[in-house]
Amino acid sequence: MVRTDDYGDGMAVAKVSVSLNERVLTAARAAAAAEGISLSAWISRLIDHHIGIQEGLAAVREYEAEHGPIPEEDRENARRVLRDLGVIE
Repeated sequence: MVRTDDYGDGMAVAKVSVSLNERVLTAARAAAAAEGISLSAWISRLIDHHIGIQEGLAAVREYEAEHGPIPEEDRENARRVLRDLGVIE
């Protein structure tokens, strides 16, 4: 089944079934409720975020394959920016 979603981005969505252990399900429901969104929207956002990370890592691998390793100083600068933005700890 595909329909227009209610997540605000106008993308079509497909209804799927997933199995989660009780601890994960309880925590996910609580996190979604805390953000005021549906469990489906929360899971979709989480998966989209993970895909973005994987695509970024693939881009770094591709860059390094073509240009060589990114210097450690540049890596540390990037880590500092990500920490400042709250993306990493």
